[in-house]
Amino acid sequence: MRRSSFQTADLISDILKRVRACGGISRVELARDLGLAPSTAGIYVERLIEAKFLLETEETTGDAGRPPRILRPNPEGGEFIGVDFEARNIMAVAVDFADRPLRNSHKWIEEGDSVEKVVAHIGEAIEEVLPKTGSRILAIGVGVPGIVDPKSGVAVSYKYIRKWENVTLAQTLSQRFGVPVFLENNARSMALAELWFGQGKGQDDFLCIGIRNGLGAGMVLNGRLYSGAHNAAGEFGRWRCQSLTASAAPWFAPVAAEHSADGPELQDVASVRAVQQALQNALAQGKRSVLSGTKLPLSVTDVVGACQQRDALTMRVTTEAANALGSAIGQLALVIDPAKIVLSGPLTALGEMFLQPLRSRVERMLKPSGTRPPEIVNSTMGEFGGALGAAALALHKWKPVLASRGRLVDKAGSPPPKSRRTRG
Repeated sequence: MRRSSFQTADLISDILKRVRACGGISRVELARDLGLAPSTAGIYVERLIEAKFLLETEETTGDAGRPPRILRPNPEGGEFIGVDFEARNIMAVAVDFADRPLRNSHKWIEEGDSVEKVVAHIGEAIEEVLPKTGSRILAIGVGVPGIVDPKSGVAVSYKYIRKWENVTLAQTLSQRFGVPVFLENNARSMALAELWFGQGKGQDDFLCIGIRNGLGAGMVLNGRLYSGAHNAAGEFGRWRCQSLTASAAPWFAPVAAEHSADGPELQDVASVRAVQQALQNALAQGKRSVLSGTKLPLSVTDVVGACQQRDALTMRVTTEAANALGSAIGQLALVIDPAKIVLSGPLTALGEMFLQPLRSRVERMLKPSGTRPPEIVNSTMGEFGGALGAAALALHKWKPVLASRGRLVDKAGSPPPKSRRTRG
């Protein structure tokens, strides 16, 4: 049966995804897994080797007979760039065709920066991780805060960047860099990073909670990233919080006053920004702390350092945040029943000082129902985890361009140079 160019591109994409998922696979196994005739699989494998997207090597096993030939992604097949940003930080990373990190960049967003300036900073971060040699960029993935429409490539809205509404981010970046650009909510891109590289690897049902200037939940259900009917799933930080203790409420008073009837939003109590602001409010009200006299605004390093010194005020504020977040996670767990919840963001530097009260609150909430508590752990991906997830998103969404007769071409429209199969 003759395949259309779209069907061929889809099949080639499926072959690449399968090779990556296995880490190494023979032609026979690949054909079986994809339900293809060995001859058909062989045709497309040869094209991918010729285009420098795959390598085929002989593996030494020590057994008698001919060594098996194994297909793997060719690191030199091209590069993908991932960008992850929120209210104050832009993180960018470049990875090769085999998912290996190559270069990274960190840019700052200043309070009050215009939409145009934020987009310009994103472009600058991408520029800094572009290859300095002849390697080609194939696609860019961007983890965007707030509501995103991945299909149209539009960043719909985000509370913490002024006038961030209906930003045609994918189109703008694609025109500038000349490659496809794929958008996803940044909490979901963090979940993808955990699914492919981190604490979620091998898990079918888990949540990744991003704790930064806002709060978001990336949900992997039945092994697939869940976006919701309107691409708004995971807006976890917009939940209302009514679990503040009376004595701590004044520290969050400027926020709580805005929502006196329903309580403040969760991200105005349990985010990094909320913890920093509550501490500053408490200090202004004369509360004693090792942070007294520290230059404002307080940094995450200041907060972590005070907790490590067992400062009573700082531990009280972070415990309030952990309890509020634990209450919300407990409600999520009752609805979704995930096997694992992965926390990501700067507050994970607090380790067990944050995890212990959070886990206790979740367990107390779930105990009456008899529901088994999920495993709750900190991410090990580091500050560039979301950017790696965005790069992996680009890698998985990207499809090779086809010329006549199904030949693969690079982004400029010319067939890539021929390569030889290597022998291991």
